[in-house]
Amino acid sequence: MASGNGITGTDKDKKDRKEWLLLLLSLLLAFIIWLIHSLSLQYSVFLEYNVSLSSSLEGRSRTAMSEDVLIVRGRSEGYYILRQRIGRRKTLQVTVPPGSIVHKGGDAFAVNCENIKSNIVEALGGNVNLDFIVSESLDFNFPRMASKKVPIVPKTSIVFDGQYMPVEQIELRPDSVEIYGDARLIETIDSVWTETISEMGVDGPIQGICGLVPIRRVDYSEDNIFYSLNVVRYIEESLDIPVTAIDVPEDKELIVLPSSVTLKFRRLFSSTQYAPDNFVLAIKYADFIKTIDSEMIPVLVSKPDGVLSWEIRPRYVDCILLEKSDER
Repeated sequence: MASGNGITGTDKDKKDRKEWLLLLLSLLLAFIIWLIHSLSLQYSVFLEYNVSLSSSLEGRSRTAMSEDVLIVRGRSEGYYILRQRIGRRKTLQVTVPPGSIVHKGGDAFAVNCENIKSNIVEALGGNVNLDFIVSESLDFNFPRMASKKVPIVPKTSIVFDGQYMPVEQIELRPDSVEIYGDARLIETIDSVWTETISEMGVDGPIQGICGLVPIRRVDYSEDNIFYSLNVVRYIEESLDIPVTAIDVPEDKELIVLPSSVTLKFRRLFSSTQYAPDNFVLAIKYADFIKTIDSEMIPVLVSKPDGVLSWEIRPRYVDCILLEKSDER
């Protein structure tokens, strides 16, 4: 039945529902705005953390979890506080020097929280403006571990631009690391790998920092390794170089066939011109008499400083040893 103004009951119900829906949406939007604003404000609160302590105690585990809870008072944004209060208690990663740790006996150690306040502030990462630390000290258990020093092996995936090459092997600093773990496990480890050092289109020296590939139940004395690689531009050339025999006794003669070979080499990009007499290719008599084969690989005894790499064609030469006849 239509009302006096021509609006049916069904139309009025629809209008009422629409108005209620708009009201609820407005309230929800207002709540969201209020919540965002509230969470952006700073509040002074007590916060609790588990602490994972890292240090370099000689002959012991590199990390230990606190047996106590670290309680601090500070100011932080509502977002951070909410994240800390939801779910499990968060763990703070704190690194301290060995001198800050007190040995209580056996594997038990302790740290005075006030003495490592700056380390705690660093671990908080600016999320909390620390007022004071409620906990006086924290206890830790650092069990004894076997240790061994092993070399670090670089794992690389480096692609050089055209006519560029490395001068030497990639340099790592440090080039070795102390590893800690169960004695039986440590005995099986002879080296550790870096994470892949990846570069594309390299046309000059490179350097950076990389991590080490983790090994389960093994700790390292270093987490990050500095690497550097000297890369230069080169040009490629070839020269015919005579092959000489050296250190041959006076009563003998060592004949080399062929008497010259092609030396293909890469050198630093420059305007310097090299001649065959800048190189010395030789067969050493002492090496020849040690081999049962007449074929030898010539040795590059002398070369200019700018030569980076080389190869010889043919690679082998034939050697014939003759006795010199006595002159009467």
